[in-house]
Amino acid sequence: MINYVLYQNNNSYSSVYGKWFARAIHQIMEFDEFIEHMAKHHCVFSEATIRGVLIEMETCLRELLLEGRAVRFDELGIFRIGLETKGVANAFDFNAGTDIEAVHLNLHLGKRFLAKDLLKDARFQEAKVYTVDSSKPKEDEGGEDATGNG
Repeated sequence: MINYVLYQNNNSYSSVYGKWFARAIHQIMEFDEFIEHMAKHHCVFSEATIRGVLIEMETCLRELLLEGRAVRFDELGIFRIGLETKGVANAFDFNAGTDIEAVHLNLHLGKRFLAKDLLKDARFQEAKVYTVDSSKPKEDEGGEDATGNG
């Protein structure tokens, strides 16, 4: 079940000012809990083996991303680096040392995680208790948020 909270767009410059939107809220599952969950899925591997493989995966994924590679995880998707940069007047003025402001980890969803399929299979309920600060909408990486801003 996916819990959500409602919030109102309070940006008077937005085309959807005053409208209400839903935002998913989450409870974080820690790494140890995730490993235990995987091991309980009739897995032939021990928790220690799963932990070792996932830790090595994290290390290798980071290394490859920093080498400029994109990595496809079967049907999960493609992990790749995204950049946040300043705009410059012309290409000759661009300086990577000063004009690249941030590096992001992007995931381009694969076949098993397409948004339309996730929506079809998802079940929703409004959260009874708000476990996160829902007073300000946050933008999703790489696009508009539900308020039409972005």
